Amino acid sequence: MAERNPVVEEWISKAEGDWDWTEIEVDRLTARMRDGYVYHLQQCVEKKTHDLVRLSQLLQGVDPGWSWDEDELEDLTESGVMNRYPGFDTSTEELQELKGMAARLRQALLLRLGLNPVPPVR
Repeated sequence: MAERNPVVEEWISKAEGDWDWTEIEVDRLTARMRDGYVYHLQQCVEKKTHDLVRLSQLLQGVDPGWSWDEDELEDLTESGVMNRYPGFDTSTEELQELKGMAARLRQALLLRLGLNPVPPVR
């Protein structure tokens, strides 16, 4: 595999740092912690714009084999952004679903980069 640009490595490290925040079991979160949790799920897979659908489209432009369900990307984008503002709350069930989406997307992106994500410690 070709050597990656060090800046890319820094971005991967930042994204994985966001993922580290989500290693807390969802059912152990207080209602007030959910906002930050879903924010880090979304931040793990975006590091340029809040629009994950747009990022996926840009990726597909350079990697035609890439595709992802745009509804899932929109759900994660909306939740990651809106959860930071009053009037939008995420239930434990919704958070479990969002984490599943983010985990699958993270795995696919890391594999595209030639990396193998470390399974979470339980």
